[in-house]
Amino acid sequence: MLFALAGQADADNISPAIWSVARDGSPVLVYVADAAVRRELATAWWLRECPNVNIVSVAPLGPHGGVRERIGRLRWNRWRLKRALEQSNVRLVIMEWKEGIAHHHASWLRSLVRWWSADVFMQLQFVAADMGISTVSLPHGHSTKTSIIRSEHIRSEMAKHSGKLAFADRDSHAAYVFASEYHRKVIVNNSTMSGTNTYVWGSARFNDVWVQRLYDATTTTELPPMVGGQIRRVLLFVPKWHNLVDRVETMKLIGALGNQPELQLVVRGHLRARDTSFSESESALLRRSNVVMVPEGISSPSLIRGCDVVVDVDSSIAFDAVLLNKPYVRPRYLQDASVRTIWDELGGAHQTDSCEATVALLTQTTLQPAHRDATFDDVVFGGSGEIVLDRYRDELRALANR
Repeated sequence: MLFALAGQADADNISPAIWSVARDGSPVLVYVADAAVRRELATAWWLRECPNVNIVSVAPLGPHGGVRERIGRLRWNRWRLKRALEQSNVRLVIMEWKEGIAHHHASWLRSLVRWWSADVFMQLQFVAADMGISTVSLPHGHSTKTSIIRSEHIRSEMAKHSGKLAFADRDSHAAYVFASEYHRKVIVNNSTMSGTNTYVWGSARFNDVWVQRLYDATTTTELPPMVGGQIRRVLLFVPKWHNLVDRVETMKLIGALGNQPELQLVVRGHLRARDTSFSESESALLRRSNVVMVPEGISSPSLIRGCDVVVDVDSSIAFDAVLLNKPYVRPRYLQDASVRTIWDELGGAHQTDSCEATVALLTQTTLQPAHRDATFDDVVFGGSGEIVLDRYRDELRALANR
């Protein structure tokens, strides 16, 4: 099998699937299109258990869209990739959710250019189609939402295609996999995907087996010691602003929490940093508050391990807190009321409706994890980790041997 990873989010969410396939000694090839991720994978705990995994860098030579990057694509033209897949006896190509190749109709000139200079993920799909090899698209994340977030960008894209997201090209995959049924319904019902190739296998990333192994292998990041009357270290993940998040109220909450003498507030941005960046005035506000800003390069697990409670609006990283039995607080008032989440249906989060209520909750003497419904783990994670990881292994092998 060949797994192709684009970046950190892919590696974080797809590594468990690679491990599930490779831990019995089966040969696995991994293409990584990010130099930093390639270096990080070299020291991953699970890779030390799987010497049968061969990692190959297909990182671009320069910034995306630049001249060097486009010239560098020639290294991975269709002829070379086909030869590489033949030599490695690849029978299945697996990648993250991205554009597919169904319904692609191009002129002969465009097809010729694409033959030599399509990006490596698109090129892999064309090569696989030429060779009769199936492709699979795995989740590059897990969703907490049970409704689609109709941001300005989403509304604009849907307006171009009669109210649907233009995902019909995803029909080219033999399997387009979701972690949960509620997320599958949201995407299929709001897109041009046929849905005939969609499957729900559970979450390879968020389950009791993988999270326990991940955190056992994670070293707690070094944070300033709590001083004076501080009783709790709070980790706040900055939400993605475009997900209908009230930016002004979010900054107000960060400032309020940062100035609570009972708390040490640790603030972390999203992996997609551009979505959670601060303006100059916002940065100045944070500098005036007693906030510990986490620099890039510090992993989320190392922070969660070192903190007492997680505060977040809509990121799936909150599932780690649930699986680790740490309190999770979701200030739902920071996101538009049209956004519905699994927390609304099955619990698992302390949901607050104002800045004052959030501060009051986090400064309580004791704070326990929120109650969650007995069906939560099955609905959200797909059941126990052993079952989910075995499902990924078995389903992928079945597709490879088809």
